[in-house]
Amino acid sequence: MRNALIILLSTLGLAACAGEEAMDSMPAPVAPPSADEVLANVQAAMGTEGLSSLTVSGEAWSVRNNFRQTRKASPPWLYRNEIMDYTWTIDLDNSTSLATGETFAHNLFYDAPTFSNLLQSVTPEQNSWTQQHRYWLTPPGFLQGAENNGVSVSMDDGYAVLSWMSPADQTSPSGMRYTVNAYVNDHNLIEMTETWVEDAFMGDLHVSAMYSDYQEMDGVMVPATVEIWQGGGAIFGVAIREADANPSNLAALITSPPANAGGPGGPPPGGAAPAPADLIEEVAPGVYHIDTNYKSLAVEFEDGFIVFESAGFPANVNAGIIMEAVASVSEKPITAVINSHPHSDHTTSLVPIVRAGIPLIVSENSVDFQRMALSSPRTLLGEETLSPEFRTVPDGEVMVIEDSMNRLEIHHIPSLHTDSLLFVYLPNHSLAMQADFTIRGDGNGGTLPYEGQTPLGQEFAEYIRDNGLEFDNMLGVHSSGYIQSTEDVFMALPPEGDM
Repeated sequence: MRNALIILLSTLGLAACAGEEAMDSMPAPVAPPSADEVLANVQAAMGTEGLSSLTVSGEAWSVRNNFRQTRKASPPWLYRNEIMDYTWTIDLDNSTSLATGETFAHNLFYDAPTFSNLLQSVTPEQNSWTQQHRYWLTPPGFLQGAENNGVSVSMDDGYAVLSWMSPADQTSPSGMRYTVNAYVNDHNLIEMTETWVEDAFMGDLHVSAMYSDYQEMDGVMVPATVEIWQGGGAIFGVAIREADANPSNLAALITSPPANAGGPGGPPPGGAAPAPADLIEEVAPGVYHIDTNYKSLAVEFEDGFIVFESAGFPANVNAGIIMEAVASVSEKPITAVINSHPHSDHTTSLVPIVRAGIPLIVSENSVDFQRMALSSPRTLLGEETLSPEFRTVPDGEVMVIEDSMNRLEIHHIPSLHTDSLLFVYLPNHSLAMQADFTIRGDGNGGTLPYEGQTPLGQEFAEYIRDNGLEFDNMLGVHSSGYIQSTEDVFMALPPEGDM
């Protein structure tokens, strides 16, 4: 037994020695690369050493009518405008970029397509991050920002993530500096950059740029496919065909073409703004028209008012004017606000409405996007996150709100302009109100014939005719300059022989 114990202890001793020898022979753990090492590897792989400027060209596209002016509220946004002769140039020495191109497309109201020029310019003088971020999200711009502002590195799902922050003197309204990230793949190429931009409606708006199909062009690795995303969907893309590093004609490429003469006039003459009580007028029993720069309609019920449309600029001021105007005629609360549709000029004003705890009535097919937008964090603005409450009008249907005082019909009428348009009709008063279903007048108090109307107007006229709606007075969120009736709407229908 004693001999067996000695053998066992000897064996354990030999195993321990073997283990120590094995541990001594194992390689020491390798420290992860530092941010500076990752940055240097990316610069080497991208071929940016000695790069002071770059110009690329190819075919591009943009979401039709721009972000938040789309036909569908929620992504994907499939309707696009092609951009011809697209050229983009970045001047790293001066932190400047310029993109140009040409489109041939319809406008928001589907008039005949016309040619228009694309011009996207970023300069250091534009201190707003909402403009400058487009420069810093490009691969060369991101690498320049990382060099100048200090860079850190982290790991995310197998990607090395380089991060830097805007300079201390470039901050958001809340005082926060902006963060820019780049996701680096195993080949040390940038696959995605991202940042967050403050937005009056969407809070901390996430903006990202996707880069793929890298090819060597003039000694630089250039992504042949580029997509810019906002609000959960792609809004812009480029198929890059050619690139020129440090072009000899940089001065010409980076100089914006001369602006067209004319343009919109300045603001109206100064003077004291009218009091909210002077902007509201009763147009039918318990029905009030509110005359701000975007018109609204307040309908009285036993328990309070429902307001159709709260848009106008500035949004925070205009929404407050509407609430004050209603308060000037009654102590009843506003129980809901109807959003005519989710385009950008009709939604920013919803923020103070939601902050006041007033529910929103929206189309069912826009509620997901509006909930996402209004529920986003608002840290860059220095505001509390909102908690919106929604009531929805089912797709293609009618919501009826009625009591002893009034009957209000809210019609969902999909259109080319947006598939989320809501139209209000008060049959007891032969009264209606629309937003962006524009029936065009002749400027002299009359209505243009069919040939002068748009396909959008024709869609609207067909709905009014097919559903037997009749009204003597139709008001507009964008004023038509005169009161229109059902007969005016029917002017957008083709003559009988043309149908």
